[in-house]
Amino acid sequence: MTYLLCALLGGGVIAAICVPLFRKENTLESAIIEETEWDLLIRKKEVLLANIQDLDFEYKCGKLSETDYKQVRNEMAGEVGRVLEHIHNLEASLDLDALIRREVAARKDVTPKGSQNTCPSCSFNNPPKNKFCAECGAKLNS
Repeated sequence: MTYLLCALLGGGVIAAICVPLFRKENTLESAIIEETEWDLLIRKKEVLLANIQDLDFEYKCGKLSETDYKQVRNEMAGEVGRVLEHIHNLEASLDLDALIRREVAARKDVTPKGSQNTCPSCSFNNPPKNKFCAECGAKLNS
């Protein structure tokens, strides 16, 4: 009887520990953390483009023959094209999440014209927090 009680108590403790690990939550936090197909495609695109840059570097260093370089680069470029097409099709669908991501990305890239520091030397538009020009290194007027 004591062994049965210990076994039930031990099983209950193990179940109490393991249930939260395997339960899928439908909360906002879990939805934010969860990777979507779009996220995976964006990461795949970035990896492929980095691989093409590495391939170009290896070719310029003389580690690849021209025929191998052209063959591998064409294969990689084709794969990037397929991934970009898939991303475009996914974003073109009536998915509201994709629309929101496009809007947020567009708004992050746009900074108001009045809030930029223009370099007196080279006329480069710098972010307002810069003290020196990112293009030529000249001191900016605050």
